[in-house]
Amino acid sequence: MADVHKAEIADRVAKRLNASPAEGATALNTVLDTLQRALKKGDRVVVTGFGAFEVRQAKERSVHSIKGGAMKIVPAHRRVGFSAGASLSAAIR
Repeated sequence: MADVHKAEIADRVAKRLNASPAEGATALNTVLDTLQRALKKGDRVVVTGFGAFEVRQAKERSVHSIKGGAMKIVPAHRRVGFSAGASLSAAIR
């Protein structure tokens, strides 16, 4: 299994659009920026067939520290969650 990096995705977008690599990168960056802005506002982002991104609240919890094994408190925080859509789930099965 290999990692697919942002630059490779941008190149694939450019090829699908018959555009330059710079235009592919601009298209990808525009989509990612739009997703980030929506999530920052607290909106749920639904990409039909692919999945949904949403900001979730994580509770404060205690964990064992890797160094020394002492208990450490992880404060409550917001995080991004993703739920795969039906088409994506079917494609990876």
